[in-house]
Amino acid sequence: MKISLTLAAAFFAASLARADIVIVQNIDGMGQNAQMTVSVGPSKVRIDVNPQISMINDTATGDVTTIMRAQQSYMVTTAAMSKAMMASAIAQSGTTMSTTPPAPVATGKTDKINGYDASEYTFSNGTLKCTYWICKDFPNAKAVTDALKEMQSSGLANLTKGLTPDLSTFPGVPVKTEVEFNGQKITTDLVSATEQTVDPSQYEVPAGFTQIKLPTTPQQ
Repeated sequence: MKISLTLAAAFFAASLARADIVIVQNIDGMGQNAQMTVSVGPSKVRIDVNPQISMINDTATGDVTTIMRAQQSYMVTTAAMSKAMMASAIAQSGTTMSTTPPAPVATGKTDKINGYDASEYTFSNGTLKCTYWICKDFPNAKAVTDALKEMQSSGLANLTKGLTPDLSTFPGVPVKTEVEFNGQKITTDLVSATEQTVDPSQYEVPAGFTQIKLPTTPQQ
């Protein structure tokens, strides 16, 4: 699995009682310009990268299962493999990991972003630079920010906790995010974020799909 695909997913409610949160985003960067759908459930996060590829993040184990419909196959990236991938990317970027990353800074700028009144915040850590546009009165904001936190705590994204700010600490919902990392730029625009009932089977590998074994990471 390419690091760029996983990071695009990365940047970009811990346990919702009645419905999952379904987030639709437009992603532009790292060689792709597409709409991505994220379904956040009680213990798993599903990311539909495009109609052919989905990623299911197990928030308990940190494992990521990538489903490839055209090939009717899937592969599992373990938490240890994701950690090695992220360490490699960070080593090349000049950024640093910290238990307390630098706090985002409110610039005082406001604008109408994707139909929402939003305030601008910036963040930098080495070569990582981010701009967040935050809507403070987004509908059902608490459930959405809880879901974003759950997404940020899953899979490879979990390894960025010391690299990027905790999205749940913002005073609202990010309706647009621009991330520059390791010479690449990703722009994420929020299309919608709603509570929906998601069939639990959507968080599982379809029946009959064949697993592709990935090589194990060499021990240092």
